[in-house]
Amino acid sequence: MRDLVLPTYNFNLTYAQKLAADVPDDQMCAQPVPDRVMNHPAFVLGHLTWASDNCLKFLGQEPALSAEWKELVMMGAKPLADRSRYPAKDVLLKALENAHARLASAVGTAAPETFAQPAPERMRARFPTVGNMLVGLMTAHEASHLGQFSAWRRAMGFPSVF
Repeated sequence: MRDLVLPTYNFNLTYAQKLAADVPDDQMCAQPVPDRVMNHPAFVLGHLTWASDNCLKFLGQEPALSAEWKELVMMGAKPLADRSRYPAKDVLLKALENAHARLASAVGTAAPETFAQPAPERMRARFPTVGNMLVGLMTAHEASHLGQFSAWRRAMGFPSVF
């Protein structure tokens, strides 16, 4: 599992960095489509940071993000247009990089039996084991949200990054 998931997870981080590179900080919460709320870059980067940080608890480590961060971007949270509610772009990117590094390290050193444990009850229908859940969250979940970021970029008039 590790040899398959970690390269994709690393690619996702590189993709997130490319998507954010030319977005001015003051536009990180812009909503380009009238009467529609899109997952904007500040929300996407914050949410992916929270998701990676949150996964650490399934590998015996303590999440590091504050309760305020979690409330702003956790599953079910809605993106806010108020730029002052989110950290600066460089802070968001650094937090994502740190969460990625911590989770990649934890996955790389976890005992194999850890991955075979049952996933939390609320996730078990989709992901029967911790390993299945981690693969899904580190690949498909991240890619899905990065696709939202890419769509937001296009709606804002930014070019493709690839």
